[in-house]
Amino acid sequence: MDYNINNNFKLYFLHGDMEAFMLASNLWLIIFATISSFSRGIISVIDRYQMGYRKQSSIDVNFLNNICSSVLVTFMLLVILHNYPSPRITNNYLIRVFLYAFLAQIVAYGYSYVFKKVTIMQSVILSKITDLFIPLAILLTMGYFSKSSYLVSIISTIIVVIYIAFEQRKDNLDLKNLAKTFTVIAPLLIAQAAFSPFLTKGLIKPIDLVFFTIMTIYVRCLISLITFIYKNHSLKINGENLTGRVFLIYGSRAVLTLLAQVTYTLATSSPNSSIAWIFLNMTSLYSVIFGDIFLKEKMKFADILVIVLIFVLALFSK
Repeated sequence: MDYNINNNFKLYFLHGDMEAFMLASNLWLIIFATISSFSRGIISVIDRYQMGYRKQSSIDVNFLNNICSSVLVTFMLLVILHNYPSPRITNNYLIRVFLYAFLAQIVAYGYSYVFKKVTIMQSVILSKITDLFIPLAILLTMGYFSKSSYLVSIISTIIVVIYIAFEQRKDNLDLKNLAKTFTVIAPLLIAQAAFSPFLTKGLIKPIDLVFFTIMTIYVRCLISLITFIYKNHSLKINGENLTGRVFLIYGSRAVLTLLAQVTYTLATSSPNSSIAWIFLNMTSLYSVIFGDIFLKEKMKFADILVIVLIFVLALFSK
């Protein structure tokens, strides 16, 4: 059904209830961000299985994953085109899609690097620290800043850092390695957060954002193809271990990728997307929960409590 979420929110303005409007708007952003981060949490577990247990390279995994996602999204595109008119494709539109996809793909490669250098829990710290800079970066690109959202970013970051530091107190933390890894992933995350609402500016209707997302997935596939060829000097894929189970894994990941990318675009298209990034940067912590379910990795009940606490805190951000 073709509808405009922002037009629905305008009903609040008719009653002069700006506070209710902001609460509803933030709630939608939180919902989209939570769905995206949950999906990416499962994707992270699948990637750890592919790269950790099956010893596949991150570039090969990204290439095969993006191919599967592109095939799936083509069926989705055909259905959508049957019900909705296609967007007007201009040079400006294509440039924005390419930049948006490039940022998404480079962050994916960045996380592959992070998971090789630090533990999952340490990666949570690195991504959460960027919450302190993301609202300021969005202020520079979009001219929007929410004091309440920034306060939640600060409090949630402090909670997560203290909690994980306490959990890891018996381990010998390599601060130099953490700092080096942070200098790789932080600029990528901050740039993605800052430019995502700028690149999707003017795309108000959800269906327009879905079209934009579909184009993004195609471009990401193209980028990963170029990277794959550059690395392997051919298009040959070793099919020796590509069993039915592995194809099922890639198919499942493709569905999750589509869900994660669509909801990510919806969550980060708003100038107030800094509230969404509080949850988007919790992806690694969500992956701990799903790792316990699918990979039998150890999870603590306190991990869930931290997520619930941050969710409650964010609901108070208007």
